[in-house]
Amino acid sequence: MLWVQRFWLRLQTLFGRNRSAERLHDEIQFHLEQQIAENVAAGMSREEARYAATRAFGNPTVLKEETRDTWGWIWLDQVAQDLRYGIRLLLKNRSFTLVAVSTLALGIGSIASLYSIFDSTYLHTGPAVTHPVGETVLLAQQSRKQAELWRFSAAEYFDIARLHQSFDGFFAMHYWTATLSENLERSENPERVVVLRVTSNIFALDGISTILGRAFTPDEDRPGGPNVAVISHRLWNKRFVRDASVVGKIIRLNGIPYTIVGVTPRRYAYWGADVAIPLRLDPASNNRSERNLMVAGKAKEGLAVEQTGPALAELAHRVEAEYGAAHPEYAGLFYKPIDVRRGVAGDFRIALYMLMGAVAILALVTSANIASLLLARTMARAGEIGTRLAIGAMPGRLARQFLTESALLSVIAGAIGFVGGACALKPLGALIPARYVWEETDLRTNPTAFALSISGALLLGVLFGLAPALFVLRRGVGTNLQQGRARSVTDRYGGRMRTGLVLLEMALAFVVVMGAGLMVRSYRRLTSMDLGFQPDHVLTMRIALPELKYADPGQVANFFRELLDRVRALPGIVDVAASSVRPVDAAGARDFSIPGRSLNTATGIDNARYRVVTPEYFAVIQTPLRRGRSFAEQDGPNAPHVAIVNESFARTYVANEDAMGKQIRLENRYISTAVGMEWPGSDVVQIVGVIGDSQQITPFMSVHDLYNPAAPEIFVPFLQHPEGGRDMALLLRTETEPGTLTDPIRRQVLAIDADQPVYEVQTLREMTEIAFGPTRLCLVILGIFAGAALVTACVGLYAIVSYSVSQRTHEIGIRMALGAKQRDVLRMVVGEGIPVIAAGLVVGLFAALGMTRLMSSLLYGVPASDGATLLAVSAILTATATLAVYIPARRAMGVDPIEALRYE
Repeated sequence: MLWVQRFWLRLQTLFGRNRSAERLHDEIQFHLEQQIAENVAAGMSREEARYAATRAFGNPTVLKEETRDTWGWIWLDQVAQDLRYGIRLLLKNRSFTLVAVSTLALGIGSIASLYSIFDSTYLHTGPAVTHPVGETVLLAQQSRKQAELWRFSAAEYFDIARLHQSFDGFFAMHYWTATLSENLERSENPERVVVLRVTSNIFALDGISTILGRAFTPDEDRPGGPNVAVISHRLWNKRFVRDASVVGKIIRLNGIPYTIVGVTPRRYAYWGADVAIPLRLDPASNNRSERNLMVAGKAKEGLAVEQTGPALAELAHRVEAEYGAAHPEYAGLFYKPIDVRRGVAGDFRIALYMLMGAVAILALVTSANIASLLLARTMARAGEIGTRLAIGAMPGRLARQFLTESALLSVIAGAIGFVGGACALKPLGALIPARYVWEETDLRTNPTAFALSISGALLLGVLFGLAPALFVLRRGVGTNLQQGRARSVTDRYGGRMRTGLVLLEMALAFVVVMGAGLMVRSYRRLTSMDLGFQPDHVLTMRIALPELKYADPGQVANFFRELLDRVRALPGIVDVAASSVRPVDAAGARDFSIPGRSLNTATGIDNARYRVVTPEYFAVIQTPLRRGRSFAEQDGPNAPHVAIVNESFARTYVANEDAMGKQIRLENRYISTAVGMEWPGSDVVQIVGVIGDSQQITPFMSVHDLYNPAAPEIFVPFLQHPEGGRDMALLLRTETEPGTLTDPIRRQVLAIDADQPVYEVQTLREMTEIAFGPTRLCLVILGIFAGAALVTACVGLYAIVSYSVSQRTHEIGIRMALGAKQRDVLRMVVGEGIPVIAAGLVVGLFAALGMTRLMSSLLYGVPASDGATLLAVSAILTATATLAVYIPARRAMGVDPIEALRYE
């Protein structure tokens, strides 16, 4: 057990160094005194005895050092020495420390913050991806020959559910909005919630276990089963204040009682809903025309989306063969699998990938800058290194010292970068469109981000700090001492490397700034485009009347008529209207035909966007009337049924004729993407007006969708179709700030019906900006990264020119002593930086032309090779880089020749 004793001795020495040193001193003195006493006893004088004992014993200082080496861990002492020396150097060279730490921290903080955002919103669940991480969930899209449908009938769902090849299973779902109250006594606190009616196997396929209670069972999912509900963690937290006894409580959805049987985990939200109830489909149903279900499935493990296509194609062929005769719409039927994660994330996913590219570029710029700074610093210490080698220092010992200094610099920068990235998360998260960040998504740094920050900083610092040190060490004593004595002769290899690194920084900065410039121009085009309506000073909110309480369409009409009259009388209201779908909602579509005209479809029936509106709707949103008239109060239930269409409808279906007076037959099939809409019966209406086309912005649109022509739209008056307007949106044009009117309007609603909530309160301007969210996000963050990359590149350029000036101080002094003017010195110094700037711009230009094409899907109205942006970016980089060169050049102009000649 000798090693245990040695370990314990070393540990004691480590924490009791002073006591051990005193004991060692006393022991050495004891042995010396013993030897002196023996010498005196042998006949020597006291003085001779001391000299003889000292000669025999050896140098006490050397003995102490050798003994200390056996007591402790020598490498630990040396590391401590290196750390102390490194700290002194960093404190002594404050300018270098500040530049190096801030540059490295900027790059590390950017990486940590963006990784945390990407991890919270895309890698893990959010509203766009509410299934467990790593699961491939597909949304099956049924398609006809002429149109694509996102809805299925119950019979069609059971056709698909029997498919076991390539899939673990399928589930069906149907969205519904309802007024939630806990009991009759609590009806003064109603809340509008989104309910998902869903088959019971959703929990098993999504791999979700409830945190309280249970999921509903297959027996509860059969027709006639009990009313049970599973609520989301968000609703449990917000409405029930985390009440652990919530299981078994009764809630009312539109007055119908449901028993809560379970609560789902945090961040799982049933595809955006707060309450899940059994769908209760009848397996014996043969109804194939009533399509109101969405169908999703889970692919077998290891299968990609594309690999499920053959199985779906075979199923579609069987369905068409079996039911095609009775259902002509099945002609050319196929099922298209859609990756939910990609399909819903849309442009935001592209934006995140592009921003990750920007972070990678910033990391490269940071790396190049750190490399150039550390290389210049190491070259400046060549004389010191040569001297230390000459007096016996071991190269390995010096290398470890440089390694320790770099690691110290890296840890400080990594810690600052991590803290900075964590502080930046909240403001950066506010830029992300709300639909991509679930209410309970926690945007915060995690252990992975911290490990990434520290390891990234260590890797960069150690790599770029140790490499130049090893290069200098390998040159030997003579070369280093020669460079230390003759500083006017710069090291050619180091100079070329520093120049190359700064050139790389300039080129990469050009790419990022170019991307930011394109986003600025694109966003300006987006925000200044003609929408076809005026969104400013318009407040919107939704009101959905429960079917049990408002079963009669006349009750629905009376409620909204009274509400509009009350709201119109409020101060600050210019006008008010109601619509089944707001201008920037994903509009529902209704099938129609034109009597006496054959439409170019397989069935002679097409579909168009469909809205139920009150007469004031077009005036409130300020959409121009091109021909005919708008709706009026006289367009009531007993008057001839009328409609207004947009110019796109008129061009598409009555291109060579006047649309006025033409009839449209509205079929009895309505495909709703607005929750809670009903299915109106068939009707024949006459066109009485044509309005201008509007830009049909929807929450999940892509920027490229803005290039598509406006879709055909049909508008019908609310009084003639109240059965289709139970779920309506109020639109109010205001004189004052719209947000100040929310509470007065809510009070008017409660005055009519104390149990009726309002929800989705937004301004129309806020809604239009939702579609521009990815572009705005890219604009702001790319702008931040572009500024950081530009500053970092200019700091690198400044450092290399400043280092060159300091190395050539003696030379500059000689030139000025021989008659050189200040402008000659300025020309000489600036002449060093200008070629680097020019080369960086040329390389960056070609790199930017290639890289910016990858972001073309996020650009609107601006080509990826926009000439104006190229010129502007070139001018910005040239100006800032020239300033970075001018500052050290200005300092060189002030060199005193006498002081410079004393430099050596």
